Amino acid sequence: MKRSIGRSIPSSDSLIIFDACVRFMNFTQAGNSVGLTQSAVSRQVLDLEQFLNVALFERSGRHLTLTASGKEYWEKIAPLLDELEAATVRTQMRHTLRNTLNLSVAGSFCNRWLIPNLPNFVKEHPGILVNVTSRVGHIDLSRTQFDAAIINSPTRPPGTQMTKLFPLSLAAFCAPSLLNERATLSAKDIAALPLLHLKEMPEAWSEYLAALGLQNVKVEAASYYSLLLLSCEAALAGLGVALLPPEFVTEDVRTGRLVRLSPMTIPTKFSYWFTWQATEERSDALIAFRHWLEARCQ
Repeated sequence: MKRSIGRSIPSSDSLIIFDACVRFMNFTQAGNSVGLTQSAVSRQVLDLEQFLNVALFERSGRHLTLTASGKEYWEKIAPLLDELEAATVRTQMRHTLRNTLNLSVAGSFCNRWLIPNLPNFVKEHPGILVNVTSRVGHIDLSRTQFDAAIINSPTRPPGTQMTKLFPLSLAAFCAPSLLNERATLSAKDIAALPLLHLKEMPEAWSEYLAALGLQNVKVEAASYYSLLLLSCEAALAGLGVALLPPEFVTEDVRTGRLVRLSPMTIPTKFSYWFTWQATEERSDALIAFRHWLEARCQ
């Protein structure tokens, strides 16, 4: 029989055939599972027994029973075969895994920025697969299946690798239908329109109007929205004027679905961050996506 070069062990084929015989306790069925005839399997088992100098099976017609030595040997090699197969599959999959990125993305950023821009990344990196999950709130990457995340945070998140994408600033946008064909609006004109508010930034409109020179004005709220995404959709529907990140509505302004009411932009305490697990730093997919993301946002 064949033996492993330089090792006092039988060939892997012999061990695989022996394992199949134990699992089926039938040479014919074992042969079907590995693509060999009954006689070929029987010959392989006999060669293995001669190599080991022990009987592995007791044969009674077509009935097989493991000997004590056969049972002991199989119990030792079966886990090793499983481990060898698993190690082989992991190695085979390494290229695929290194070219896949599981990404958690803040909800508004996901819908209003990432998805519209993602086709550019796919075009530039056709071999990389990005799996995207939209998420609201804090995320602990060490406790999830995600390799990286894009988050909205007022401060630098602790304990992870990260890069800042851009600070979150706001400008006023609305649907053209609210303007009644007016070309320009004063601060008082803007304040008189239905204003859409964000629950996380309730003072944003007061700050915006103050930046336009309108101090101590009573701001009336048309509606409150919990997410920038919802506020944006409300503005597109003509429900009022929303304070939105200009980066989120570039295409809407270009196509005339939204109108920017003033060049004024106000800062917020929030920024968007790209963060990843330190264990993923050598991932080809992560490196490519991070570089693309930084270049795109800057």
